[in-house]
Amino acid sequence: MRLLPVCLVLSSCGFSDPRDPHLSPDTLAAIKLKASQTAQWAPWCDGYPSREFCDTGDNMAGILGFGCAVGFKPACDGVSASVKDGQLYRAPNRKDTDNTASRDQLFGFMAAQLHGENRWLDVKRGIKDTGRICQDATDGRCELTPVSLALLGFVHSHLNYTRDPTMWFNGQIFGKTLLAQSMTVPTGYQLNLVAEAAYIAWKTGFEDRISYEAARNVYLRQPGNPWFCYVLHGADESCAQLALALWPSEPEHKEQWSIARDTNDDDWQRSQGWEWLFIASLFGVDLNQLQYTGKHYTKR
Repeated sequence: MRLLPVCLVLSSCGFSDPRDPHLSPDTLAAIKLKASQTAQWAPWCDGYPSREFCDTGDNMAGILGFGCAVGFKPACDGVSASVKDGQLYRAPNRKDTDNTASRDQLFGFMAAQLHGENRWLDVKRGIKDTGRICQDATDGRCELTPVSLALLGFVHSHLNYTRDPTMWFNGQIFGKTLLAQSMTVPTGYQLNLVAEAAYIAWKTGFEDRISYEAARNVYLRQPGNPWFCYVLHGADESCAQLALALWPSEPEHKEQWSIARDTNDDDWQRSQGWEWLFIASLFGVDLNQLQYTGKHYTKR
């Protein structure tokens, strides 16, 4: 495997999207069929998409944030209900006094804004006032990093607001920082955060050649992940075929947002289903048009 560092003096000026995806009608039909089957077993919690048994600890980082990014209304409703007094929570029915949120949850919340502004200024003001994502953790999960500050600026600009100097500065070093991370962070959720950052930069119009090469590195490190394939190639036939080859039938345990995990682990066999519905939406399936018959749980 050959990773692709690029010259750090490259400019984003004039960078055009190199993706040229092609998807056959037969493949799209196959994805629609898989999505309709998955919608029959993907679980719910209090009316929102979730893991089974209302295990909502990472819902904002998964189906709520990224489901909303592709316009899935129940997910967007969940995003709105997960913001209370300017504080972002992991899910609408969370009442945490500690472990309120994290960078993962913030990335999901930022992705949700791709579909349109959804409690953005409430959370943005809270972060600006405190300088942190949350106030109840001492292990670093609530701290703002250069990448998260850059992404805050990208989303802020995408929603037609003006970036402040801190956002702007971190935006200037975003590609270089992400490129370094793409080659050094462990596989699993940390590598997935690099993919998510590259995706948000792409969809907000702030992708440059360096951040695109970071996406390439992510894919080269885990070429079996159809989500990573999509971030690099778009809705291409090769990525769709990879998704179809891995798409699970209903598992016994429905608990993992498996596209964020190391492909060498067995998390694919414990899929919550919702990550595959998100994947389907990336290839053109309207999640709002599917019939959902998965089990509904209630948070106690």
